[in-house]
Amino acid sequence: MRLKFKWIYTLLLALSMQFSFAQEKTVSGVVSDGTGPVPGVNVIVKGTKNGVQTDFDGKYAIKAKVGDVLIFSFVGMNDSKATVGTSNQINVKLQSGVNLKEVVVQGYRTVTKKQAVVSDATVSSKTIENRPNANVMNTLQGQLAGVNITASTGQPGAKSTVIIRGVGTITGNSDPLYVIDGFPSNSDNFRSINPNDIESTSVLKDAAAIAEYGNRGSNGVIVIKTKKAQFGESKTTFRYSSQYGVGELQNPKYEYATAQQLLKIEKARGAGKGATLTDAQINTWDINTDWVDYFFKQSNTTSHNLSVENSSQNVASFTSLGYFEQEGILSTTGLKRFTLRNNINGKSTNTKFKYQINSSFGFSKNNEATSLGEGAINRNYVLGAFISAPYVSPSVYTNPRSALNYYNTTPGLLATPIMLIDKLQQYKNQTDEIRVDVASDFSYDVTKDLTFRTRLNGQYLDTRFFQSEFPNSFNGLLFAGTALYNGFEDINARREWYFNNLWQVNYTKEYRDHTFNANANIEYNHSRTYNNNFRQRGLIEGVFVPNTGAGYAADTAADDFHVPQISASNLRNDLISYFGNIEYDYKSKYGLLGTFRRDGSSRFIDAQQWGNFWSAGGRWNIDEEAFMDNLTFIDVLKLRGSYGTVGNQRVVGGSVFAGITPPAFADIYSIANNTYNGGTGYGISFGYPALQWEITTQWNSGLDFELFRGRLRGSVDYYNRATSKQFLSNPVTSTSGTSSLTQNVDVTVTNKGLELSLAYDLIRNNENDMKLTIRANGSKNKNVVSDIAGTGEIFAGSGLYVTRNGGSINEPFVFNYLGVNPLNGRLLFEDKNGNPTESPVQADKKAAGVNSIPVYQGGFGFDFSYKGFYASTLFTYAFEVSRFDSDLSNLYSVGNIGQFNVGADMLNAWTATNTKTNVPSTSASNLGLSGTSNRFLRDASYIRMRNIQVGYNFPQKFLKNTFMSALSFSLQGENLFTFTKWQGFDVESSRTLDVYQYPTPRLVTFGVDIKF
Repeated sequence: MRLKFKWIYTLLLALSMQFSFAQEKTVSGVVSDGTGPVPGVNVIVKGTKNGVQTDFDGKYAIKAKVGDVLIFSFVGMNDSKATVGTSNQINVKLQSGVNLKEVVVQGYRTVTKKQAVVSDATVSSKTIENRPNANVMNTLQGQLAGVNITASTGQPGAKSTVIIRGVGTITGNSDPLYVIDGFPSNSDNFRSINPNDIESTSVLKDAAAIAEYGNRGSNGVIVIKTKKAQFGESKTTFRYSSQYGVGELQNPKYEYATAQQLLKIEKARGAGKGATLTDAQINTWDINTDWVDYFFKQSNTTSHNLSVENSSQNVASFTSLGYFEQEGILSTTGLKRFTLRNNINGKSTNTKFKYQINSSFGFSKNNEATSLGEGAINRNYVLGAFISAPYVSPSVYTNPRSALNYYNTTPGLLATPIMLIDKLQQYKNQTDEIRVDVASDFSYDVTKDLTFRTRLNGQYLDTRFFQSEFPNSFNGLLFAGTALYNGFEDINARREWYFNNLWQVNYTKEYRDHTFNANANIEYNHSRTYNNNFRQRGLIEGVFVPNTGAGYAADTAADDFHVPQISASNLRNDLISYFGNIEYDYKSKYGLLGTFRRDGSSRFIDAQQWGNFWSAGGRWNIDEEAFMDNLTFIDVLKLRGSYGTVGNQRVVGGSVFAGITPPAFADIYSIANNTYNGGTGYGISFGYPALQWEITTQWNSGLDFELFRGRLRGSVDYYNRATSKQFLSNPVTSTSGTSSLTQNVDVTVTNKGLELSLAYDLIRNNENDMKLTIRANGSKNKNVVSDIAGTGEIFAGSGLYVTRNGGSINEPFVFNYLGVNPLNGRLLFEDKNGNPTESPVQADKKAAGVNSIPVYQGGFGFDFSYKGFYASTLFTYAFEVSRFDSDLSNLYSVGNIGQFNVGADMLNAWTATNTKTNVPSTSASNLGLSGTSNRFLRDASYIRMRNIQVGYNFPQKFLKNTFMSALSFSLQGENLFTFTKWQGFDVESSRTLDVYQYPTPRLVTFGVDIKF
């Protein structure tokens, strides 16, 4: 009986223990990495759909049973697993890695990286936030293989140039498509967007990734996701960050002549002030103005960002306020920005209905330097700073009348800096921009396999620009003529509206080892712009107030000069699309993806409005194969491939609305005066009715890998991308009324190349909390043009550039400069037979074989962390890239002697007693040939320290008795050092030549980041 009782008691005890182990409980903890808590980490109970995300403080709480396995995953980190035991608290520390379970953008869907077929590159918020760049695109420089991003100008808030896998169009637009929170739009101005609101930025590059974007995906797609709150326990968390920084001009390698050197050069030439002075007077000249220092200054940058996250089980919201102010290093320039964002996401209790509404408001004030990149001596500050004569004193200027008097009494254009001092005081401009974005996403799971989704998105841009040249300013007095009042004011108002609506049906089915996913979509896009431009000539001094309309001179019967000049336009563009894709997966080993899209565009006419685009892609997860089991050093190995077509509807370069009015497919008639015997006639511009989009066909193969337990990870891609149907001028028979017609031709531009991304954990010591990761990316792109009919050449820039069969787009077409003839000081060039000549002819010109787009480009750096301290660096590089240095050319211009400054090297110009020199005689008769030669074509390759950052995350033990849950300080520098042969102020540019442009500054900032 006692044995039976013991057996029953033991059975009951076992059952009770089993019951207790099966009871759910709340497991909580903190997820961190080497730098502190990590928000937004996915925490899932393995084998279930039960999951939560960590909050701002890296905290989570989830229902689980003893024995359950929790999986922790985050973008850019290796997954971590923990088994639930008797303890209710589990803290986890994540390690960097590829993490093939992270979410990847694949067209309009997101999938895990393990399932992804596409070639993409992603940068997370940890890389983007708190960098001192007004434009988020500048922060991405050197971070993404195959993506060339150049600031091109140091103007705060200016647009960056983004080129993905080379330029595929000769005259069309090469900008990528931007998709912000699911809203595809070509609006690429980011000056009114707060970079700290961005969660991640992904660049889609291959056919499988971009085919769903049809006739707008030819130049690649950039997908931007803004931050959102996470579901979880009811809680409100705050985050505040602030930065203060200073900026300064990067020094050039030019050797400018000092005042005394310039006077000596002028004396030797017999021109300018130096020709009127004795040697003794020159040697005692005591005015040596640094005009660069006068026009450029040290600038300040200030930013404040406050975000609030509200979390609950079914509704969560992210709200942020931001203020950013950046002075330009060039006087009178700067940007001020205020932003407000509210992102709400929610779900029903049964999780079938999900929604997301993202709204943002941005307001910016931008003061720009106008007339840069040209030789307007009375308007271009940069020109005045770079080449104004140093022996001229700024004290000459007292008022506009003194500037005019100095101009009238000095030879040539010596008064240039005085004119520009007047502009600093007598000219003003400002661009005010209001930007409102609303992106919504609603979905309903009809069944576990069938989902309906709709996205409704809109964007409103209101831009108002004014510029005022004050009454009785130097320019106003100079160009007054017979008008009673002078000066002018422009006011330009522009409104843009973008609308997008997507309807989608998605079906997923799992059957044993097979998974099918199919979706069908209808999408409508509408864009419209209204423009009103107004110019008032004639402003009344003492009454005029900039940007108010006060002080405008009225028109008189005797003089129509004061009549306002006005213009207006109203443009629209519409797209409607039907598309879908089918995806198949077998055992997580093999995957296939097929996409088809039919697009209609109002940009074209009749049957040409419609086009079809498609792609097919596949993957093989090799690491899932049984024969890989013994290769324990390989954690991940995935082979990818895709092939397909996309289009470029923006066949006319410029804005989104370029080429719409007048439409490029229509014959346009216009009034032409004095056509015959002084009468009025018609002018005609012939259109091309068969106009259609340029078509890009691309194939891509890639390999993703992770080795040695994630210590070494990366990817490699090879691509071939050919764009046909180029919209170019084509010779036609003169009997048609014209000798050429712009139309789609058979010219093809091919870009093919290799991309590589690598990261290696050189130190990974979890016990001592130390980690050192080295990372690098790079790409090689070869641009080749083919199928040009006739001579096989297309010339541009008055014959200075050529696009030819077998060459790249817009290669310099020049004489080859050999040096200075020691016998007479004239320039020597190479003729077509390789012999030196002083008088080359057109037949001696040849393509230089270089381009302004780099063949090799990328970035590298390291990340280091140790017990709260951290440091990171980013170097960017570009090789095999060349541009004309027109700023250098001007320093050797003989025509500038006596009017502007020149290089100190001009003291070494050839003379009968100085024959061993590389500076030609100032009286050489063939100096004009320099501009059509490669004399000033320079190698613009570089390595730049783009960013270095050091900081400290305070340990939690120091914050226990404070209101703060996290605190960190950081010090960082942007554009600190550049290693290059380029002599100018800024080696980085997307332009073919540089003429007095706004240099990018060197920035140093200090920041603080607090969570509470």
